[in-house]
Amino acid sequence: MYKEIKKGFLTSLGAVLLSKDKIEEVVRKMVDESKITEADARRLKDELLNTGEQQFSKMENAFSDALKKGMDRLGVSREEEFYRLKHKVEALEVRLSIVEKTIAEKPGPTPGKEE
Repeated sequence: MYKEIKKGFLTSLGAVLLSKDKIEEVVRKMVDESKITEADARRLKDELLNTGEQQFSKMENAFSDALKKGMDRLGVSREEEFYRLKHKVEALEVRLSIVEKTIAEKPGPTPGKEE
């Protein structure tokens, strides 16, 4: 569930953020219109891409933290916890079946008969 929510959020976010292609297109247009030099265009493009990556990373981390806190508050287990408990239950089932088998094989007192 977490992965699906995260994927949906990141897909939506990606549509809002400027893509690398869009940044290159805008910077190229500025150079063509002689508003900035080639060197300035490269620097601007690099700065915008770097800033965008940093902001995206911060937003992704903030979203992940908020989602984890929300899941904890709701009592939703993480996948690791689920599998840890699943293995523990399986081990207990094996132990229980051994105990039940031992009890079934052990002769006990006959009901109504005193020893």
